[in-house]
Amino acid sequence: MRNVFVALLLLLCTHAYAQKSGCKIYVTAALIEKHNLEAIYPAVIHIDELEKDYQVGEDGKVMIRDLCAGNYTFHIHAFGYEHYVEVINITGKADLRFKLVHVEHMLHEVSIQDERTHVSLIQNKEQLNKEAIAANSGRTLTEMLQTVNGVSMLSNGGTISKPVIHGMHSNRIVLLNNGVRQEDQQWGGEHAPNIDPFLANNVTVVKGAAGVRYGTDAIAGVVLVEPAPLRTKPGTDGEVNLAGFSNNRMGALSAMAEHNFKELPALTVRLQGTFRKGGNYPTPDSWVANSGVEEKNYSVAAGWKKRHYSLETFYSHFDTKLAVYRGAHTGNQEDLMAAIESPVPLVKAGFTYDIARPMQRVKHDLLKTKLLVETKYGVLNVTHAYQHNYRQEYDVVRIDRSNAQLNLTLNTQSLNANFDHRQWQNLSGSIGIDGFYQENFFQPGDRLFIPNFRSFNGAFYAIERYRGKNWTLEGGLRYDSRTYEVFNPEGADQRVVRYAFDFNNVSGTLGFKHQYNDTWNWSLTLSNAWRAPQPNELFSAGLHHSAARIELGNKTLKPEQAYHVNFEAHHEIKDKLRFDISVYMQYINDYIYLNPGTPIQTIRGFFKSFNYQQTNALLNGSDAMVTYNWNKYLQSTVKASFLRAEDLKKRDWLIQMPSDRAATTTKFTTDINEFFKQFYVGVTGRVVLQQVRIPGNFSTIDYPLPPDTYSLVDFESGVQMSYKGQPVYLSVSVYNALNSTYRDYMDAFRYFLDQQGRNVAVRLRVPFNSK
Repeated sequence: MRNVFVALLLLLCTHAYAQKSGCKIYVTAALIEKHNLEAIYPAVIHIDELEKDYQVGEDGKVMIRDLCAGNYTFHIHAFGYEHYVEVINITGKADLRFKLVHVEHMLHEVSIQDERTHVSLIQNKEQLNKEAIAANSGRTLTEMLQTVNGVSMLSNGGTISKPVIHGMHSNRIVLLNNGVRQEDQQWGGEHAPNIDPFLANNVTVVKGAAGVRYGTDAIAGVVLVEPAPLRTKPGTDGEVNLAGFSNNRMGALSAMAEHNFKELPALTVRLQGTFRKGGNYPTPDSWVANSGVEEKNYSVAAGWKKRHYSLETFYSHFDTKLAVYRGAHTGNQEDLMAAIESPVPLVKAGFTYDIARPMQRVKHDLLKTKLLVETKYGVLNVTHAYQHNYRQEYDVVRIDRSNAQLNLTLNTQSLNANFDHRQWQNLSGSIGIDGFYQENFFQPGDRLFIPNFRSFNGAFYAIERYRGKNWTLEGGLRYDSRTYEVFNPEGADQRVVRYAFDFNNVSGTLGFKHQYNDTWNWSLTLSNAWRAPQPNELFSAGLHHSAARIELGNKTLKPEQAYHVNFEAHHEIKDKLRFDISVYMQYINDYIYLNPGTPIQTIRGFFKSFNYQQTNALLNGSDAMVTYNWNKYLQSTVKASFLRAEDLKKRDWLIQMPSDRAATTTKFTTDINEFFKQFYVGVTGRVVLQQVRIPGNFSTIDYPLPPDTYSLVDFESGVQMSYKGQPVYLSVSVYNALNSTYRDYMDAFRYFLDQQGRNVAVRLRVPFNSK
């Protein structure tokens, strides 16, 4: 009945606002560099009469819909280019072309950033812009990414989560934080990304094997978290964000301010800080014991920009405490089965902000220095970064001496040098080298999970792109070499045994994109990537704390080799209906996965065990989206994601894969008056099907069966208020509005807990700018 109610509610909301509009004109605006005619991206077009901003795509184009005939004032803003203003008379459908000129005292950096962070024009990707990030402020990075089609979530209750792209996560996803590959012991299924989402101005998800540009491990894809470029004109700007959540009574405060000096215009400084704190959260029926979170982050950036070079330094500190549900750590088999079969948590609790054992404490420091030099042959980028990750895990103990039972330290030094050569006729591209050195160690006396190790990775790559009249051909190659030196305590006397591993391989990509006409384009990408087994997969031997399970490594594991094919198509019909679809297939040789084993009794309790094994896997599926514009005020979107993951050796389904899901959103947007603008109200319905594609012997290796199909309804509304020229953005979101009771197959605590109940979020954003 709940599914029927959701469908009827969405149908009513869809038709309630449907109405005809008299303004049907649409135009395409294209931004190009005046001298070399290259597309300009990123850039923003502001139209005075509409009081709206439009962000161009990677091809430098944007379609502006639902215009009436008349004069419109176009303002074009692109970093490194002069502010462009033109009044244009619109009488019908048109293709507008704007030629922009570089600002003399700035670097040609717009196209540089395109090459560095959006290297492949053809790779399947989706973006969350500033507005989408602001609409989800206060939530974790993973929760934000769930709005991207094809991305789901691997979680441990309501406090720890990480993204899943097309069924893969952790070691198979590369996260780039401000252009630096994030190294925060991401191998753990319950090791959430140590990134503050308030830093982001844009988040891009690259789907599919992307090993050529981003290196080994990018088998599932890449997540790019990019802050806004530093201010380039004298003055001060920034913003303050406040968010409050009803479910766990969490509050979030973040502020950012930056200043460019009038007396020293080459110098810009930015400061940013975030604080989040939440207590125990409730499910629809009960409170979850020990489920709070606390987070304190800050960052500082400074940039020095001259005409042909720039230098930028960035430092960030991330500090979080994460509680782990107490009932997941049981004393014996009878306790474990009782916890699984109980419909409510056996550990009774109420609300508190206190965080007790078991818990995690994680600190992550990132120091980055980037040098950019422009020459007549092209642009050279050199980036050095140092990362320090310190993870502490506190077990349940009989006598609390305030010390952690596991202290893991990971230090990483990385260096990247990339040269983007000038376009020669229709050919553009880049070459580069990558390298990093890592050391991981635990403190003497800690319980052993993974041993001390050193790792080195070196690589070089080349990517070239040829643009035809209405098509683009792209190709790239990369060679990587990775070594491990591992020091593993073994035997009754814990004698340290040294192991050495040496892995190397080649990655490649070939892509073709065709713009058939103004309403239709398609692309095809062939790529391969590889991944060396990680030290945890080779040597883990103990309790994986927050997952409440024992993991056992396998020293005989071989590198994974992935071969990926992706077809993508986009089509528009009469500026009303848009179709986006991608179909992918990925074959992975020697796919590494965790297979459930026999539960084990330890002095710390009774836990499920999992063993690392390998097979040959085939993952294929599709992401589809349909958007319909009822009129200039009302838009409906339907998204769906499908995945089939097969174990080819066993001729069976792979375990622990996300099930099929769909979501539909209807959103109404309008300006109420001169004081209340950009008002919107929307409703989203989501359906996640029960995962029925599970191994044939599932009931003997895991228990219980995957949870039932569930559906959720979310509401959102917001408005921009203006007082004496000062904008203030206010929004309200309601997650799980119907307070549905459900469990998710990708939650490691699905054995013990329902998901969070209704959660009301109120957000306030106040930007400021002093020129």
